Amino acid sequence: VKILAVVQPDETEHLGLLKDYEPWVIPLQLIEDSKPVNWLGRKSVSFLEILRCRSPKCRSVLEKAAFFRASTAAITCFERFLSIEKPSAIVFGHFNVKLYALALSLLEHQRPYGMIAHGWDVRWVPTSRNDFVKKETMLKGASWIAANSCHTKSILDMWRIPTERIKIIHPPISEEAIRESAAAEPVSRKHDDLALVTVCRLVKDKGIHLVMRALKILAARGIPFRYEIGGDGPERGPLEALADELGVRGKIHFKGFVKGEEKWRLFRNADVFVMPSRADTKAHQESFGIGFIEAAAFGVPAVGSRVGGIPEAVVDGETGILVPDESPKDLADALTFLYRNPEARRKMGRAARERARSQFSPGTIASRIKEEASRAVGEVDRSQPGLLASECAWH
Repeated sequence: VKILAVVQPDETEHLGLLKDYEPWVIPLQLIEDSKPVNWLGRKSVSFLEILRCRSPKCRSVLEKAAFFRASTAAITCFERFLSIEKPSAIVFGHFNVKLYALALSLLEHQRPYGMIAHGWDVRWVPTSRNDFVKKETMLKGASWIAANSCHTKSILDMWRIPTERIKIIHPPISEEAIRESAAAEPVSRKHDDLALVTVCRLVKDKGIHLVMRALKILAARGIPFRYEIGGDGPERGPLEALADELGVRGKIHFKGFVKGEEKWRLFRNADVFVMPSRADTKAHQESFGIGFIEAAAFGVPAVGSRVGGIPEAVVDGETGILVPDESPKDLADALTFLYRNPEARRKMGRAARERARSQFSPGTIASRIKEEASRAVGEVDRSQPGLLASECAWH
C-alpha cells in the first residue's frame, strides 16, 4: 500500500517533511483553480465546473481552458503516479470535494475507485450548486464506499447511492493502542472515587458540559469522583467557567491536547470513559466515536448518548451504558450505577476489551477494506501495490 498525501500550496513545511518521510508516502501538491473576483466571472466558472462534471465530451475541451490550469496540472501528476505505480486498487481515504478533478480523471479512464466516508465529510448540507454537483459526481462514481457506521450510511443514502455500493466498515484503533493495552487488565477501582475520563476535541457537540452538570448531581448524592479531560478546543474556556459555576472545578483536571503515553495513561487510570455527544441535526452527529473503542481496548467501559454512530461503538448493557442525549440526570444515573456496582463495571470492561481487540484491530479492518477493493476490481494481481488517492484519516 502506498499513500498519495495531498498537500496544500502553503504547506511547504509539510511538503518537505513528506518528501523525506517514508518511501510508501508520495506527496502531491494540489493547487486549486483560481476564480475571477467579480460575481459574473465566478458564476461563469461555477457553471463550467458543473459542465465539466456532467459532460465527459466537454471535459477534454474545458481542461484546456485557463480557468482549470491548476487542477489539470494536478491530474497530469496524478496520472504520472498511476502509470508508475500501476495500482490494483485506488481508495480515497476521506471525501474531499477539492479532489473532484482527480475523480473525474479516474472515471474518464474507467479506473474503479473506493472511498472511506467518516460522516462529517459526506454531510448533506445546503451548498452551492457546483459544489453539490462535484460531491454527487465523486460519490456516485465510486465503485464502493466504506461508511464508518450505520449513521454515516444513512447520510450516504440521502445522496441516492445504490445500497449495494455502501459497505459498513468501522474504523480501527491503532497498532499502538493494541500494543499499549496488551498488558493492561480491565480496570478495578483502586480508590474510593470514581475515575472518569474523556479524550476528544473540546467543542459543544461532545457534550462535556452535560458531564459537568451530571457531576454536580453525583456530588449531591455523596459519590466521590475525579474527572480528567484530554483534549483542547474552543470550548475549554467556557467549560472551565462552568466547572467553577457548578462548584466542581476542584475535581476536574483539564490536561490539554494529549497523545502517546500521556493518552494511554489516562485510559489506564480510568474507571469509565464518558462522552454524551449531542445531536443537532441528522447530518451533524457523532458519526462513530473512536475514543470509545480506544478506551475499551484498555478494559474501560463507556457511557455515551444514543446519537449517530455511538450505539455501534458502545453496546448498551454489554460494553457500557447508553443514555438519552441532553439529559444530565440520565447520565448521572448511569454513572451512579457503575459506581455502586463495581462487578458489573468490571464485566463491561472485560467485554469492551475483548470486542475492541478482536473486531477493531487494524488487521481486521484492513482485511475488510482489501476484500471490498478486490471485489470492485475483480481478481487482482497480488504483486501489484494498492494506492490511496488521498491522505487517509485512519492511521
